[in-house]
Amino acid sequence: MKQLLFAVAVLLPVFALAQGKDLGAYKQPIPITDNGDLRWLDAALYSSGFIFNDDVREAYFDHCLNLITPHLKFSEKTWEWLNEHPAVLNATFALEYPPNPNVVHNFVKLAKLVGPVYAEKYQQLLIAFAVKYRGERLLDSSLSADRYGMISSRNFTWDPKRKAELEQDVSRRQGWSINHDVPLLSDAALARDSNGNIYKDERTKQRWVQQLHSQFDLGNDNDAKHTVNWLKKNAKTKIYEIMSLSSHDFYNKTGIKLSNGREPKQLPWDKIAHVAERYPPRMSGPIIDNLCLRIMRYEEKGAERSSLFPLSKAPWPLLLLLTQQDPLDESTYWWNYYKGKGEVPGYATYSFDYTKPEIRYADGPWHPDATPRILTDGGVCGRLSTMAEFAQRSIGTPAQGMGQPGHRAFMTYSYRNGKYYTDMHHSVDTIAVSTVGWELPPIYGPVTDAKTKLTGFQPMTGGNSDNYLRNNIRWHIGLCEAMNVGLESWEDSRMALHILDMYTAASEDWKNASVAQQEALLRSAMLKNVANTDVIFRLAAARKGNASKILDLLQGFANYFVSVTDGCTGDKSMARNTNFGNTQAGADLTALLRNNFTTSGSRNTKKVKNEWALFIRNAVFIGAFTNIPDEGDPKYAHSRIEWVRDKNAYAKAVAEELKYQKRLKDSPFLAEIQQLNDKYEKVRLAGERDDKRNVKEERQRRQAEENSW
Repeated sequence: MKQLLFAVAVLLPVFALAQGKDLGAYKQPIPITDNGDLRWLDAALYSSGFIFNDDVREAYFDHCLNLITPHLKFSEKTWEWLNEHPAVLNATFALEYPPNPNVVHNFVKLAKLVGPVYAEKYQQLLIAFAVKYRGERLLDSSLSADRYGMISSRNFTWDPKRKAELEQDVSRRQGWSINHDVPLLSDAALARDSNGNIYKDERTKQRWVQQLHSQFDLGNDNDAKHTVNWLKKNAKTKIYEIMSLSSHDFYNKTGIKLSNGREPKQLPWDKIAHVAERYPPRMSGPIIDNLCLRIMRYEEKGAERSSLFPLSKAPWPLLLLLTQQDPLDESTYWWNYYKGKGEVPGYATYSFDYTKPEIRYADGPWHPDATPRILTDGGVCGRLSTMAEFAQRSIGTPAQGMGQPGHRAFMTYSYRNGKYYTDMHHSVDTIAVSTVGWELPPIYGPVTDAKTKLTGFQPMTGGNSDNYLRNNIRWHIGLCEAMNVGLESWEDSRMALHILDMYTAASEDWKNASVAQQEALLRSAMLKNVANTDVIFRLAAARKGNASKILDLLQGFANYFVSVTDGCTGDKSMARNTNFGNTQAGADLTALLRNNFTTSGSRNTKKVKNEWALFIRNAVFIGAFTNIPDEGDPKYAHSRIEWVRDKNAYAKAVAEELKYQKRLKDSPFLAEIQQLNDKYEKVRLAGERDDKRNVKEERQRRQAEENSW
């Protein structure tokens, strides 16, 4: 990606001369809007030439503030605090458009919950939780906290003593005291707000109780109930010792006569084991307790001065991976494990033995699927990576599962030498086939067609049955790069994209921003954060179909990766050519380039250290050059020669790209470029014939024009 950005950096001065003041689409008419609230934004965009500058940002910010304010009932003091801490509103307005007021609501509630000191110190973590659960309003219930962790009083402050209580629950086999006799509350028993609506917190509590019932309620299964009672009276008998018996032997052993030819193996043993208290259930932990435990653990003496992830300093987009509702007893186990040994395990015994009845149904303090049981019982890739991922998250390291063909691994963010990095663990395959869940709202990116295997640009959506978006891990690598440039600049660049969407949403093209305006806005967004991949892909998509502009965007790429011609890219040349006119963006870009190139290796063998950069370059190229220009396009109506020039330019660009990919050696994108090159082979073969035909047709057209005069 650095190379793409570098190419853009070189070209920006040219754009400035060609397109007017401030690199903008200067003084072009602003698209008509029916929203009077956008008049200030209209004026700011017109004045700037459709460039995202401070005035445009302020206008957009105020517009978003006007949208959310009617939905928030805060005191004047709270609004003053928010104005003094703009990070909350910045995140809300950068996240998505229209902005979701629940983000601000949740943050304020969470800030009051943890108190002003922790709200100040762990502001980014609170923002991450507020963003993650923006689909609901947290902490609106009027009831008191209870064993389910529902902290519901509006003015409740999380007491640090709660941490000790939760950790004591672990030693008391948390969850065993909850059984199928817990009543399922009716809607009439749930708390309501002043409008008579049931609080979402109360709905959540009701769902929790329903989950408990599903785990414990044996219903009308009298065989199971009799078995539970017998197991309680015969605590020394293990479940696996009776579950494999025949019905006759089962009767002789327990005195229970099973109904109508039923065999012991057909009994609901998971529920029986829970109700008989042979091991506890595995339940998700409440949102609030997960948040507060993370904070209180880091407040222990010396915790954040150690090698742990910088929880109070990291930006909220990276902290989104710490917002899961992890089981509290398990996370406490791993935190204590870390305190005792200075690390958490990354692996356990690789084995299928965990499926054996004598292991799965062994008595113990943990559910068979609980992560501490994985450490003792073992497992295969799915269980082992889950355990390691969970353990990392329990000590404050952002972690998430990573899918590879036929395999599950996991990914973490790390902080080293002042930079954030994405790390792959348990990996058995390449970056190209490694996918990880994506917590941020998708904007725009390269999507590979399942049939053609070629990449194009379109809005991203979830590709699985659960509609959960899973992106290639390069997106996470790119997110870390963007955070290394700066959170605020990344938020600004996202705001610019939201503005672009606002002014390109009309079904009729004449109502939308012009191509020049779109490019001006996108270029200014790129200057805000040179590592925002969404901006790069959007700019490439805007130029798709214009061969010369795409080639401009790609110009110089080979020189700004490690050169495949001479193996030489020195820091001096990078600094000289990547300064954006001595701007901070230029300094950031130069630093990024230096950090992502190897400095050792023989001539012609140096490699790009960060494959993500090559991925960005390839995605832009493929996304732009997949489709041969259509001769029927209206822009070719007056001269066929222009169409031939464009398609030949496409063919030439693809041929040159293939040469570059081959020189790189072992490029993961060589096959894709080769396939595209094959598609253009016929275009190149016909090129000379078309040129002769075009010269003749163009001469005839001009002669006809002269005759008409």
